[in-house]
This record gives sequence, C-alpha cells and structure tokens, in this order.
Amino acid sequence: MSTMPTWADRARRASTTEIDLATFDERWAKTHSSGETFRKYRGYADLFMEWATRYTDYSGIDILKEAGLPELEDYFDYLTSEHWDGHPGPCVSECGSLPYEVPSLKAKYDALSSYFGYAITHQLRGTNPVKGIKLDPRARKKRMILLPWEIHDIVAAAREESIRAAVTTGFFFGPGVRCEEVERIDVENFYQVPRGRMLRFRRKGKNRWQDIDVPRPLNPLIDELLGGRTSGPLIMSTGRRTRNKDTGALEHTRLDSSGLWRMVKKAGERCGLNVSPHDGRATSITLSLVDPAQPSVDRVMTFYDHHDLAVTLGYRNAARLPSGFHRNPYGIDWRTQAP
Repeated sequence: MSTMPTWADRARRASTTEIDLATFDERWAKTHSSGETFRKYRGYADLFMEWATRYTDYSGIDILKEAGLPELEDYFDYLTSEHWDGHPGPCVSECGSLPYEVPSLKAKYDALSSYFGYAITHQLRGTNPVKGIKLDPRARKKRMILLPWEIHDIVAAAREESIRAAVTTGFFFGPGVRCEEVERIDVENFYQVPRGRMLRFRRKGKNRWQDIDVPRPLNPLIDELLGGRTSGPLIMSTGRRTRNKDTGALEHTRLDSSGLWRMVKKAGERCGLNVSPHDGRATSITLSLVDPAQPSVDRVMTFYDHHDLAVTLGYRNAARLPSGFHRNPYGIDWRTQAP
C-alpha cells in the first residue's frame, strides 16, 4: 500500500498529465535505443495521429488521452480496406497504399502500442487500447539465400547504378552487416593491420562496438568510393547538405536505412531477384557455415554478433544451395581472416 499522501499524489499526477504533444513526443523518442526503430515508429504514429485528427472527435494530446478501442478498431479497419474516393475530407497520406498486409499491420501495431504504452507511463490514460486489436498471425518470411554467382551479379548490377550502391550491396552480401549498422559506418573507423583492412563500428540497438575484418574483395570498391576521403559517413546522401552552425562549412549527411534498402531492392530487381538487406545478411551467414575453410560456429557467431547458438544454426538452411561447399565471393576468407 502506498504511503504517499493523497494531496501529493494529486500534485504529481497533475504535473505529469499536463503535457503538450511536442514534449511528449520528445520524451517518447528518448525511450528508443535504436534510431532506426524510432524513425519507423515516428512515421507510423504520425500517420495515426493525422487520421485521428481528421476522422475522430479528438486532436493533439487528447488523442492519446481519450482515444479508445473503438477508434483503434476503426483505424485498423481502415488500414485493411480498399482505397476509395469517399473519405470524409482530404485523404490521409497513406491511403494510396491501402490495403496493408499483415507484416505492415504488425509494424504499425507495434508502433502504436509503444506510443499508447508511453502515454500510460505519463499517466495520460490507464490502459493501452492497441492491446485489444487482434491481427492475423504473421507469416515468417523465408529468406532468399543467393548463390555465389548471383552475389556477383547483384553487386555488378549495383555498380552499374553507382559505386555507392555497389559498396552498400557488398556490405550486405559480403560481411552481412545489418542495415542500421551500414548507415552508421564512418570512414575514420577503418584501419589497417598486417592481415588487411579492419572496421570498427557500432552494432545495432545498443552502444556496443565491434571490430571485424573487411573482406578483401570489397577493398577496391571502398577505395573507389572514398577517393581519398578520410572522414565522414561511408555512405553519404546525395541530397541537400547542411551547414555547420559553428564553422559554416557544408557537411555530408549519411544516407538513411530506407535509402540503403532501396538501393539493394533496385539492384536485385535488375537481376530478377526480390531481395532485401537482410536477405544479404542471411546469405552471408549461410555461406559462412558452408565455407570450404569450415570455420567453427563460435567464430561465425562472434563475427555476425549473435549471442545464441540457435540463432546462428538457424541460418544453416541451405536448401537452395547445391550440395557441397561454397565460398562467398564478397565474404571473409575464413582461412586467414576473422580469427
């Protein structure tokens, strides 16, 4: 039983619940350890808030305070409906993508559950209405495991687009680095050791750093991309550059994960393949497990940042690969690298 006086509890609740939407959003942002996750959640939350402003009786912070299961059910019914021209008022920006499939619905469900869950933390409401939404089970996607010559083809197709796309695709299908990790690679974190080029980079989700060997076939592509550049993001955005407030110098911004994703998809489409960055990671791990050098599972686990043996062994499904050993043309040489 709480020993807090009633007057003190009332004061605490009043100071917590009187919050504007912008401040709430800033605090919600700080609860996410992954920048990529927050960017996705932010977009999904904004779409819901736009919809709720137009099609419910609530607006602003009152949506988080007052919207309940009926409003959430209407929203998810809307997401699964066909696009039609009779929406009341202007169409919200997501209407052209209707209807959404289960994976997209689940992503929006997770984002809104986090959003309303944080509203409970701030005592804006007592329950999370998103929890009352029932979605169909999400079918697990079967990863595409590329064959060695297909990896050659997809990197070559990316090179026809740009050297930037080739390096990006090479990092996904070579050392199997995750999308958010490629986004955060900085040029100054490459360094040289006797056996070759190394990379120190921050792993996904937490402030954890890891050093890995850079596969030797990627080095010529990286050198061409850098062109002597010694600092800044490895994969730069070609959009508008920002100016440093202190020095006035133009700064390069890094291409975000969505842009990286699109480059891989485009390269795959040119080869007649429907692939994503994680298909590249799955391919890299699978080929490491069937490499002629036969690296130990412990070495593979360490290199790919797995903390559970079952996760690594889950990539051993090489059903699409012909029998025998296969070497990743843009991967690690397990005989001499990644000890």
